[in-house]
Amino acid sequence: MSEQINGFEELRQWIDRVIAGVQHPQERRIGYGNLRHEVSEWRDGDEEVTNIAIIYEIPGGSTCQFNLSYSRATSEYSYIDPDSGQKIETTDVQQVRKALEEEIHGIPRKRLKSLLAQVDHWIGEGMSRSDVFAQLNKLLQAEFLGGRINNKELQAAVQHVVKKVQQERARA
Repeated sequence: MSEQINGFEELRQWIDRVIAGVQHPQERRIGYGNLRHEVSEWRDGDEEVTNIAIIYEIPGGSTCQFNLSYSRATSEYSYIDPDSGQKIETTDVQQVRKALEEEIHGIPRKRLKSLLAQVDHWIGEGMSRSDVFAQLNKLLQAEFLGGRINNKELQAAVQHVVKKVQQERARA
């Protein structure tokens, strides 16, 4: 069992390194939604459980979270698979690392998808191009770091707006 605990400690250190790697410079930190993690421990009878919450935001301020629990009694990890919604229970640290890598490295894509959906919503509500650009500018300058967008996201959103406007004109 001490091998499993060592595996868990190595996983915790790996998570620390990965998250630290996307927290600088500020453009990268914004692009990863101000990614951070919180560790909590609790007891359920004789069972000791450690939970690691991976937390980030998408543009506009919605918070997303990926929770990983580790039971010291069973040396088992558990988490909810983001794609299927199924609870995964495993003792395989590599499987857990792969799931965490997919979640973390998918953050910029999720953020952009959310941002473009918001742009589509604004356009669908009848906002003018200049009003959409004004909203994007607000997101670029937002005080809330996780809800802010970076220059790369702004560029993609502006290109999306221009493309949508051209499509609308072509239909008219």
